[in-house]
This record gives sequence, structure tokens and C-alpha cells, in this order.
Amino acid sequence: MSDPEATIDRPVFVIGTGRSGSTALMELIAYHEAFAWPSQYNSRWPRAHRWSFASRVVDLPIVRTHRRMRFVPKHDEAYALWNSCYPAFATPFRDLVADDATPYVQRRFRNTVADVMRYQGKRRFITKYTGWSRIEFLRAIFPDAKFIHIVRDGRAVANSLLSVDWWQGWEGVYKWRWGVPSQEILDALARYDDSFLALAAIQWKILIRNISEKSATLPADDMLVIRYEDLISAPEQEVDRIVAFCAPNEVDIRLAEHVAAFPIVNANTTERRIAPWRDNVTDAQMHMLTDLIGEELEWFGYRAQ
Repeated sequence: MSDPEATIDRPVFVIGTGRSGSTALMELIAYHEAFAWPSQYNSRWPRAHRWSFASRVVDLPIVRTHRRMRFVPKHDEAYALWNSCYPAFATPFRDLVADDATPYVQRRFRNTVADVMRYQGKRRFITKYTGWSRIEFLRAIFPDAKFIHIVRDGRAVANSLLSVDWWQGWEGVYKWRWGVPSQEILDALARYDDSFLALAAIQWKILIRNISEKSATLPADDMLVIRYEDLISAPEQEVDRIVAFCAPNEVDIRLAEHVAAFPIVNANTTERRIAPWRDNVTDAQMHMLTDLIGEELEWFGYRAQ
């Protein structure tokens, strides 16, 4: 009998800082006919991998046109699924590294991905997660893994974090999960009177530096950077770049129709519950953000002012 793990070919992981547009990217690319992905059913029943079979229905034309219906399987970060393989995956206080991927953990992850692919009847795998890069950890498990880093303007991300009640920054720097705060972080927060916006920007800074540093260890062919703003302005062009990167020989003639019909929303100008970020930031706060994350903004071509 052939080893089901042997069928795992270049799994793709979409990563970002959170509030960066990874869901929108997945809405565009996950429906490529080559890809299997975890759904909300894998989140609800993480140890019952057979629920992946339900995702086959999205290939039916009538379902593809009504994919927003409540019970239609949708791609999901599925942290419960990954935590069933390694309990620290979802909320580690530091980035996960190769040493965390013990042989047992490697088997659990590889068996899980192989099952999702097998039950969905797909030849490739894609998923997304946010926060720490986890690049070293996943490359230890999947040596041929490919990563797509979606980046959004850190000022927009910081503003967006202030719109959600689940953001851990509300409880302060000592209760979040982004490592022990350095004196530099504490001094920056003190300089701005423990501003929540400053703390959200620092979170983006920590994570964007982590992802960038770990990305630099990968071969160029295994990492693609996509700016959220570019995805919004030219979705067809950016999807073509993504497909050329992660599935160059996988033809799906329906994907172009899907991308053209998908109503992608520019969250930079239509943010739920709060004003668009530029209208929601004062001149003094803009100066603060430039001081805190200006260097990292420049890395990705965002003008600091």
C-alpha cells in the first residue's frame, strides 16, 4: 500500500500579521480546483478528518455560485485542527521553530494534511494562519512547503485591531502573547502614555519583523509577498502571480470567473464599525505611528507620511 503522506506536494501556507487581508486572499485562491483546505467543519470536529469530504460540494456549479450560504464549507484557519496535532500551534508566546516539530508532531501534521487532501480528492493543499511566522516549524514538517506573505499597511492594521473586542492588547503588554516586552517597547509605550494604538502598531512591528526575518531564510522560489492594497486594486493580476508561484502547472479555467465575480471589499476605506483608518487617525497619532513603525512601512513601499 502506498504511503498517503507521499502525496503531499508543496503545501502552501498563507501567512500574515492578522487583520492583513489573508481571508480575502484565501477567498480568491482557495477555490482553485487543485487545492484542498480545512473548513469550519474541521474546526468543529478536529479529530474527525472525514468531515473534509463535505468540502467536495464547493466544486458543484450551483454551490460555487452560492458559496456564502451558511452551511457551505468555507476555508478556515482551523486552529482546533492544528492544535490536535500540536497544542501550542494556535497561541504560542513565541514563534515556533524546527526543534518544536518532534517526530511525533511531524507525523500528526503530515497525516492530518494527507487526510484532508484524500477526503477532498485534491492533489495540493493550502491553508492560512496569522501571527508568528511558524516557518521553521512547518519547513521541518514539510520541507517543500511554500509561503505567501500578505502584508497590509501597519497603520491600517493597528487601527483595525482597535475595532475588535478579542484583541489581547486591551489587557496590556504583559498579558498578550507576543513575547516578553523589551525595555525598548516599554519605553515607547511610556512615551505615548500607553496608547492602545501604539501598542497595536508595536504588535504589527514585532510580527512583521519576525515574518520578514524568517522569510529571508527561505529560497526565493518558496516565498511570495503580496500587498493587500495591490490585491484590492488588481485582483486578477495578483491572483495570476499567486497561481504562477504556487501552482504554475495546475490549470483551472473556472478560477478567472470566480475572481472576476468575487466582491472583494477594500477594508482600508470601508472598515466595519469604525471609520476608514486615515479618517480615524489624528495628525499626532500619525506622527506617533511614523515614529514607531516608519522603518517597517518603508520596507514594503508604504509612505511613512
